Amino acid sequence: MTSKVYAPNVHLFAFHLKTSEPTTLLWDKCNQIISQKFGVTKQLEIEEESGYRVDLLKDKTTDDVAFHFGSNVTLDNTALAVTGVATPLRIQDTYALALNLRRPELE
Repeated sequence: MTSKVYAPNVHLFAFHLKTSEPTTLLWDKCNQIISQKFGVTKQLEIEEESGYRVDLLKDKTTDDVAFHFGSNVTLDNTALAVTGVATPLRIQDTYALALNLRRPELE
């Protein structure tokens, strides 16, 4: 009997103190990972605003504050579709990044 995982969904969270140098470390690492591992060419762009809890995505809308991307990864010579969502925010003096990677459910 072979067991398989159906539509895996992984949530990763990273934090970086706003006053730590370099201040863009979290966003730079996110861009590096999604470009190298998933071939995403569009960069995560941050727009700083004042407030206690701030959604930082530059192109955010009132309904969507996340950076969406999709790609294929190769496993055992098979291309597998992967989608992702990166949500950058600042909570008081800390930058936070919520990264969600998942396989589509209908494959």
